[in-house]
Amino acid sequence: MTKILITGAAGFIGSRLFNKLKLKYEVLGVDFNLREKLDKKIINLDLINETETSKLINEFDPSFVFHLAAYAGPPRNEINPEFAYKYNVDILKSLLKSLNKKTKFFFPSTDKIFEGNNFPDETTKLNPPSVHGKLKLICEDLIKKFNKKYFIFRQPVIHSYGGYTQLSQMSGCSFIDKAIDEIKQKKTVNIFSNVKRCFVKVEELIFVYEKLINSENYGTYNIAGPLVSYYDRLENLCQEKKINFDKLITKIKGSTFPLEQNINCQKFEKTFIYKFS
Repeated sequence: MTKILITGAAGFIGSRLFNKLKLKYEVLGVDFNLREKLDKKIINLDLINETETSKLINEFDPSFVFHLAAYAGPPRNEINPEFAYKYNVDILKSLLKSLNKKTKFFFPSTDKIFEGNNFPDETTKLNPPSVHGKLKLICEDLIKKFNKKYFIFRQPVIHSYGGYTQLSQMSGCSFIDKAIDEIKQKKTVNIFSNVKRCFVKVEELIFVYEKLINSENYGTYNIAGPLVSYYDRLENLCQEKKINFDKLITKIKGSTFPLEQNINCQKFEKTFIYKFS
């Protein structure tokens, strides 16, 4: 049976991926500062500790690694760049140092590595303005030097259908989820009608992640849904789940710089025959 290691297995995306994959594969999850026991196969480990990381890798010997552990949330990266470097770049170095060169490796990068380029593709020249973008680009380069069996997804805003938690807040996914929760409680929400972003539902993301396990289409891919306003995205999600939002959403105006950016995902869509909604 395929052995899969998921770092950040207690996180917003990692916890969902773990719960899905454990039904079909031998999965081990790791996370740091676990406050409660989520599953007997999710263990507490600080990846910055090379000795303990190496011991874990040698004992479990994964054939595929989903490296989702990170100091999540772009705003937090800007506030504490040194800590962000340690828990983005240094933990990646520690992990790669312990892995077999033949191990398949997945890494979630970000659309924030593009400096306001319109419709950037995977060949676009990169000069990320933010700490978050710079760190992700450093990580991309480290992975590409490690081996050729890697998948890098440059991801936009990830959200679900509500269920706002601290995990979603830290990963920058809170805005849409929190708004849906408030609408369910019949509260009025203010939402940008002129600010546009690309989004991806975490449920779709997990579906695609699983496809990678048996894939050999290695490389770097932009992934994103269509460019839409926050208002339109929220309205569409409510309609999908039949959530009554009548008179509960108030349109407001916001700054469109530097958020509005469409993403070229043609390489991904052609390779994996899938288009995010």
